[in-house]
Amino acid sequence: MAASLSLPTRQWFPRWHAINTIRGRSSTSIAYGLGIYITLAVALAAASVVLHNTVRYVERNAVLSTRQPLFLPIAFMVALVSLYLGMSAALSVARERDRGTLQVLLFGPVDETAFLLGNFFAQLQVYLGVVVVAVVWVNLVTWLLHLAFSVPVLLLLLSSIITIGAVIAFGLLVAVWGGRTRAALVYFILIALLFIALQLGQEVVNGIAASPNLTENDPIFLIRNVLGYVNLVTQWVSPYAQSSRTMDDLLNQNVSSYFFHLAVTFLQGMVFLTASILILKRKGPRG
Repeated sequence: MAASLSLPTRQWFPRWHAINTIRGRSSTSIAYGLGIYITLAVALAAASVVLHNTVRYVERNAVLSTRQPLFLPIAFMVALVSLYLGMSAALSVARERDRGTLQVLLFGPVDETAFLLGNFFAQLQVYLGVVVVAVVWVNLVTWLLHLAFSVPVLLLLLSSIITIGAVIAFGLLVAVWGGRTRAALVYFILIALLFIALQLGQEVVNGIAASPNLTENDPIFLIRNVLGYVNLVTQWVSPYAQSSRTMDDLLNQNVSSYFFHLAVTFLQGMVFLTASILILKRKGPRG
């Protein structure tokens, strides 16, 4: 009995070593590259512009306050960084396949689970560093603009880790499903941008539909309803849709709904990651 119980643990010891080795190699490769730093600089610049426009809007319209002005800038930053990390995860796996090194790894001490989990944790480790930079940026702008750093802002940054994890897992899924580097890159960009466009499109149309000058017969209401039905379906596969809902929950202080949408995002990531492992096992290293 003792031997049978210890067998899975023995199998996981070399697997965890392989995962940690791949994670270290991949995260170091990202850290020594310029891509993440350029992406982070662009993301923080875009977030600063969005925050500046929000503050200027409040001043020009004599609005006394706005609910969480930092939420939209952080959402922009998370979206940009998630696209880079998800694409980086997809490219790292696809390139290993193109070079033939994936076949060598899988015939050696690394299996499909260790390979994909190592790449997953490498990208997630990089994002943890991004969160630290984001916290410094938030404290800086709150000091410069005399804004209040609230707990929901910190919760939004922490919950974005789960969102990023789901996007990275989706990138891995696209890589093992898409095959070659170019195909994986195109598939990931198109699908991710579609998810973002659907989410932003519904918010823009909802804002237009709220105008008092529109009537019920206006075509904008039909577009809003169609986008609403499409988003109702995509919300169960799109981490961005769940991220938007967690942001709304924090704004409305809806604790139960916040944790529910976080759980859905976590499950999305688990499904993407499990599916990528199963597909890689089925297709093999040559795919």
